[in-house]
Amino acid sequence: MTTARTKVRFDTTDQSLQHDLKARVDAYFDYTGLPRTADAGQWAKAVFFIGGTVALLAVLASGALPAVVAIPVAVLLGVFMAAMGFNVGHDAIHGAFSQRPWVNAVLSRTFDLCGASSFTWSTAHNFVHHTYTNVPGTDHDLDPGPFMLFSARANPPAIYRLQHIYAFALYALTHIVWVFKKDFQQIAAPDPRSGKRAPLGKIVDVVLGKIVHLGLFIGVPLAFSGYAPWQVVLGYAIALGAAGLTLAIVFQLAHVVEGTAFPVADDSGRIADPWAVHQLRTTANFARGHWFWTFFTGGLNHQVEHHLMYKIAHCHYPALAPIVRDVAQKHGVPYLEYPSFLAALAAHVRTMKRFGHGEALPTTSPSLLLTIEPLPAE
Repeated sequence: MTTARTKVRFDTTDQSLQHDLKARVDAYFDYTGLPRTADAGQWAKAVFFIGGTVALLAVLASGALPAVVAIPVAVLLGVFMAAMGFNVGHDAIHGAFSQRPWVNAVLSRTFDLCGASSFTWSTAHNFVHHTYTNVPGTDHDLDPGPFMLFSARANPPAIYRLQHIYAFALYALTHIVWVFKKDFQQIAAPDPRSGKRAPLGKIVDVVLGKIVHLGLFIGVPLAFSGYAPWQVVLGYAIALGAAGLTLAIVFQLAHVVEGTAFPVADDSGRIADPWAVHQLRTTANFARGHWFWTFFTGGLNHQVEHHLMYKIAHCHYPALAPIVRDVAQKHGVPYLEYPSFLAALAAHVRTMKRFGHGEALPTTSPSLLLTIEPLPAE
């Protein structure tokens, strides 16, 4: 297994696509005069999703609702938590929300309030996933644990043949595992860039974030709601389950679908493509141009644009998408997208079924792209 820090590297002989894309994107911002950070609409979304999450938690913690009514409200709280992560924390941790680092730092803490460490995410997601996307053995997002396969494996055990069915139940555990296991594993592991262990201050930061989160989501309801302890814990689990299912599905539709590649480094750790080409081959959009999905997912339905330009706020992705597609086509590189959420979801289910049966996906080709039905330019 290769390690991101020491072995895996991309071909650097032809950087023309990345240079062309940078020139076109720079020209767009020079012409419009827009900053690359969040606009007023994105700030309004941040207020909406942060406010909605706080309001839903406050209602549940107050005990004002009958327990049976609190259940769907807990589900809605989980969905708002995920949307707050998509729209606020995600851009902030990438440093894309504001030109002011302290603003990004403050908004990044929305992750910690929901139980997920912004520090460990900045390493596992910003560096590892965004650099080595879909590289088996290096991209941690392809390592879901012992019960699912997110890449091809020869002769997998028979249980995996049903993973396209039971995967969604496991997706609901995503945030629970993240809060109580994943962050601790990552903070204990060496930094993939330096090989050094996290300093004590960062470990304390992660632990304190968990304490604050549990205090808000369990301690406060226990103190003020009047619900029985088991009801509070159940409501908490329901909220995290809804958040996890929402998060997992949106992120899976970006990479584990038909059309995306899963490149394997050669014996020397070399990936055949330059980094920008690699991102185009391993990432897909869904429902590009559909206002609801762009609004709700924080532009993560434009994952192609996000992976190539993660330092740019997501409010700009719809305008930049035709530029990215044009540059990709001129360089003969696929621009992968599905016309709707349901089309992408179906492609994910088919992909999970193929992996469960030990079948590799075909390499991306023009004939395969025909099934994806690219949208016309806006």
